[in-house]
Formats: sequence, C-alpha cells, structure tokens
Amino acid sequence: MTERYDEVERRFGIAAYASPHEGFAAVVKARYSDFIVHEVDMNGNIARLENLQTQPNNNSSPKCNEQISPSEIDTIGAKKRKHEETIDLKFTCESENNDDKATLNDNNPTNEDPSAADWENCLNELKKVLEEDPSNDIVAFLKESSASSYEGDKKFHMLAAIPDKQKRRSVHQLMKSTIFSSVALADTREGRIRVWHKKFEGDMPPDTFTGARGGGDKSGSSSKNGVDRGGKGRNNKNNKGGSWPADRPDFLRFVLYKENIDTSTAAKDVVRMARLNPKRGISFAGMKDKRGVTSQFCSTYRIEKEQLLAVNKTHEMPGFSGGGNTSSKGAGVLRVGNLSYSSDEVRLGSLGGNRFDIVLRNVDFGYKGTLTKEIVREKLGTAAKALQDVGFINYFGMQRFGKSNDTHEVGIAILKGDFKSAVEIIMREKNDENSQRVAEARKTWANRFVGIDVKNNENAAKDAEMKCAKSIQTDMGRFMVCEKSIVSTLARKPRDYKRAFSSIAKNMRSMFLHAYQSYLWNKVASHRIKTGGSSDVQVGDLVLIEDKSLKEGGGGTSGLKGKAVKVLDAEDVKGGKYSISDVVLPLVGSKIIYPKGSSGEHYDELLKKDDISKADFSKIGNIDKEISLSGDYRKLMCKPSDVTFEIKAYQDPYQPLMQTDLMQMAGTEITAATITEVDQAKEESKRDPENINSTTLFGMVIGFTLPPSSYATIALRELTKRPTASDYQSKLEVSGKCERNIEK
Repeated sequence: MTERYDEVERRFGIAAYASPHEGFAAVVKARYSDFIVHEVDMNGNIARLENLQTQPNNNSSPKCNEQISPSEIDTIGAKKRKHEETIDLKFTCESENNDDKATLNDNNPTNEDPSAADWENCLNELKKVLEEDPSNDIVAFLKESSASSYEGDKKFHMLAAIPDKQKRRSVHQLMKSTIFSSVALADTREGRIRVWHKKFEGDMPPDTFTGARGGGDKSGSSSKNGVDRGGKGRNNKNNKGGSWPADRPDFLRFVLYKENIDTSTAAKDVVRMARLNPKRGISFAGMKDKRGVTSQFCSTYRIEKEQLLAVNKTHEMPGFSGGGNTSSKGAGVLRVGNLSYSSDEVRLGSLGGNRFDIVLRNVDFGYKGTLTKEIVREKLGTAAKALQDVGFINYFGMQRFGKSNDTHEVGIAILKGDFKSAVEIIMREKNDENSQRVAEARKTWANRFVGIDVKNNENAAKDAEMKCAKSIQTDMGRFMVCEKSIVSTLARKPRDYKRAFSSIAKNMRSMFLHAYQSYLWNKVASHRIKTGGSSDVQVGDLVLIEDKSLKEGGGGTSGLKGKAVKVLDAEDVKGGKYSISDVVLPLVGSKIIYPKGSSGEHYDELLKKDDISKADFSKIGNIDKEISLSGDYRKLMCKPSDVTFEIKAYQDPYQPLMQTDLMQMAGTEITAATITEVDQAKEESKRDPENINSTTLFGMVIGFTLPPSSYATIALRELTKRPTASDYQSKLEVSGKCERNIEK
C-alpha cells in the first residue's frame, strides 16, 4: 500500500527495519503541539519551562524575581503580538530544519486601526518627498497589507536606489512621523529603502536600521521604561549602564520556550526584543525545528534579567497559554524563563540529547474485525517494547536532503569542482514549489539564455544573466538564503559561478557536502543490515573504542576529536566483547578508517557510481578554503532511553492529547482519557470499520530520549513501519480509516 512512498526513502538509503513487529498507520503532527521536544544538557538536565518572570514597570508590575502565571503575564505591558503561520514560503537550502518560518505580526502599538489610516493624506505627504509612481506604489502596498484578509507573501516594498542622501533621510523621517508610524516602518538594505507594513516588524532583520527601533541610532540603543537599552559597560557591549558586578557570573542562562518558530528565528527575535548586541546575540547548543513545541537551554553575556524579560512582554498574547489552546495550524509563541546566572556559556554542540514526546493520532492497524481497547494496548505495547529493546537503524532523516531532495547532488558537484552545476541545482525549477512567485522566478532563471548562443557569445550570455538576476532578486522568499546569495552575486558578477556559490554562508556550503556524506552513510547502513543483520557484530565491522565527551576533550556532537575505532577480527567476534550497539560506520572524509569486507566494498561502489574518489574529500580545501571534510563516525544502531507510552481514547480529532510546558504552568487539563480509564459503553470502547466516524478514536503518546543528531522521525518510522515522506503523511486522515486515501 505504501510502496511508492517507501521508494522515496529507499533512494536515500532508508530501506531496512531493525525489528519485525507489526506496524500501524497514524497521523504525526496533526497539531504542532503534538510534537514536544525538551533539550537535555551534558549533565542530564532537561530544559523545561517552569517559571516566568516579569519585568518591573514602575509600581504596577511584580518584582523581577517573582514568579507569575502566563495569564498574569498577559495583562502586563502595552505591546501585543500575534503570530500566524505562513504556508507559501520555501527554503530549499536548509539542513535539519525544513519548515517555513512563522511570520511574526505586530498589532499597532498606538492602538489605531491600520486599515483606518488616512491614505489620501499619506499619499500627499509622500509626493512631497518622492515622485508620483513610487508614492502610489507605497500606499497601494500598505493599504493592501492592512486588510485583515491579506494573505500575500510580500512584507515590504523596495524603492529604487535614491542617490540623494537628504532625500533618503526625508523618507525615513516621514515613516517615523505620526502620519505613517501606525502602519509603516522603513529600513535600508544595500543602499535601497524598504518600506515595511507594521504588522511585519517581527520579520525585519535585527541588524538593519529602522527609525522605529532605536530612535535613529544604528546600534538600537535607547532607554525605555527604566530599562537601559544603550550605553557600554566595561569590557562588554551587552551590559548597559556600568561595570558588571564582580561577584556575579558572566552568563545569564535561561530556557527558551517556543511554539511553531525555528531556533534561528527565535534567537533573532530575542535579540531584537531584548535589545541585545546583534553581534553577540544568544548562544544555544542545537537547532530545533519550527513545527513543534520546544524548550532548550540558552545563554547570553552580561545581561540584566529585566532586559531579557522584555521578550515575555513583547511576545505576550492575552488569554493564551499556548499549546493545545489554538487551532491545528497554531501560532508562533516565544517565552523565556528559569533565569539564573552561570559561569558557563551554553555552546553549540554542548548537548546531551533531546527528550521527545509525540502524539500519534487515529491509530489504525488495518484490522478487519472489531478493534477493542485490549487489542490496541497489546499491539502498541509490542511496538513500543521493540523500540525500547532493539532500537532503530540510525539513519539520517529525509530532512537532511532538503525539501526538494537534492542537497546531496550539490555536494557531489562541489566535490568535483563543478560550481556551475552546483548553482544550477540550487536555482533550477522545483516540482514541490508552492509559491507561484518563486516558481515563476525559477522559470525565468531557467530560460535566461533562450535565443542566445552561449558558447560563442559570452558577453551576451553575461548580459542576459545579469539582467535576469536583477529582475528576480526580490522574488526569492525570505528564507531562500542560498538562492538570494547566488542571485545577488550574479547580478554583479554574471557567469562567475564559483564566486556565486562562495557567497553562500559557510555553514550552508558545508551542509551540501554533509548531505552527500549522509547519503552514503544511509546506503551503507542498509547494506550492512541486509548482509549482517541488526543484532550481531561481524568480522570487518568498525567499533568505537573511545569517545570522549566535550568536557573530556572530545569534539562534542560531531567530529573525530576524542574518537578512536578498531576493525573487528574473528577473535573479537568470538570473544563477545562488542555488541551491535558498538558498531559505527564512517561519514566519508579524509581522516577516517573504513570497515573491511562487504561494507567497505560498498563505499567504493557508491563513490565510483557518482564518479567520486576518496581522495576528493582530501582536496576539498583546494576547492573551498573555508571547508574541510575530515569525516566522522556514527553509531549504526540507536536505542532510545526512557521509553514511555500512553494510549488515549478521544472524540475530537484535533483535541489536545498532552500538555505543553505553558499548559502545565497554567493548569490546563487534558480531557482525553487514557485507555486504562476507558470504561464506557461498547460503542465507545471499540471501532467498527463500517461506521468509524461514530466511534472513539485511538491515539498514542510516545516518549523517548535520543542522543544528539539522531532523528525522531526515523524512530517513528521503526515504531510504525511506515514512511516518513511528507507526501505520505499529508494523505492520512485524522478520523475514519487513516490510510483510506493511500489505497486510491
């Protein structure tokens, strides 16, 4: 039934299972709050939001260290923020996080209704500064964006370059005036003014100049409500208004709680709302996905608690406690709490793991008879026990290969030094593009040389590419950072594809190469399981004999530092010292050791098929001086710890089935009953396949802890024996027969 969806995974080496238990269909992430992640630090501490503190505000606010409830937080402060999920933005060049970012929308802080602005007066004032056409364009954009029904993806209107410095200053001053301040903001990017609608202030980069944030000071410094926003303390740019107390540790450690926002965006929001130094910002151990509810440890350098707590005021939503209290699409929510000073900074990679609690809705075994609660308990219990006892093959998830499943192809091109192909793969038309504007831009790019003899007329080709790049610059979605970097470079230096690719941020360029390493690893892992099974070691296997922690001098979550391996011989296998949990496979690089036998040979076969040699990984520094590929080792099997599960019986397909941190703090109860509590009439404790809509739905709440870089989606794949492909999940039903659309 799911063969064609399985095929997508098989192309990337995700082809085997570790245990033979019976699987089941279930809907994952029907609500964003069905996927809760709590970070675990190196000492085993779990990041849970347990208290919120509020910023002092004259005599009306609680003291800084006084704990208050979310509902109390929502009554403090003047600035309210709403967050609505956007569904039309694409980002083809992401690594772990592939969801579109939540758009952060500001209500008007002056309590005026933007839609009631005096547009005629706005237009007249603009014409005093600008020509008629740009003035009309600005007002048309602001007016359209003010409509409550506005669903477009345009958040700002970019003006043509204005050489006259005084004229540019006049535009900024006008945007700060009472005429426009209720509906508009302006900033400058690459010498061009962008006029933003006020509701999209949350999307403005924190490091751009805007008159609404900092009173004209590009550092964003100001003083407001008794909290210093500017000035320099001794030896630090974040501490405001004096030297840092000698007896206070340097780092303010806190829990960052977010719903439906990715970590990168949340970090930028915290910097902006707390007025932190953008260059220093906040530090965190690892990235967390957007579509879910996550809590993680963060730190910032020499900041007063009151300054950071401005985030809770700015991001508050009256009457909203988060999690299960919104629609299935949900809202973007951001909170900081559990504040304490520490001598240790939270560093990237200083991660012990992640605790996952996940809801699987509308569990369906394809059972022909009457499905009783006893059958549900038995089958789900067997699956959970297999996950706990056997674990799963530690595949890299499909997220690793981008939304269009082509990031590894870019990696292959770069290893060959073929920058032209790398750029074309990134920029080419995508079958899964859901933004018409972006799709048209990609099509325009693909046709940029139509009618031109590229081989014999290089000047014409350069001219065509430059014009095309300039014409589509503003059509690339906000999160298409790779595409935007490429287009921006080629608009200035057409046909220089090496320069264009090099303009992409280093971490993103590395991501393409890591995707190819992951592709090879998955392929070899499936081969190893097929030839040697998932329970015993065999001659030629690599085992990890040393793996130092970060504190012990190791490299943290990645890299070869502190790691040592050996190749097993017959005596090792016979001695029984090593188990399948010790077996590792290398991520191909210049300094790794390969397994012997069939697995080692399979690496050679795969590389040869892609016309890549092992030596190419050593030469990458000659191609890109900022990148090295020494390699790494990854466990073949992953066994989750602290596996727990509950079976829920419920009626509403979208009702909350577990509590978020904010819901627990607010005392919001879950009304769904666990299966052991179900003691109702016969029609409520069984499901009749012929009349499924009138019966109780069954769900599973599964919890487990995984080490860094292991994928919860792959664990769920093992548990359910179903594909992780988004195409498959999108066709499942939250009520009735779960897979009824798959059969069609």
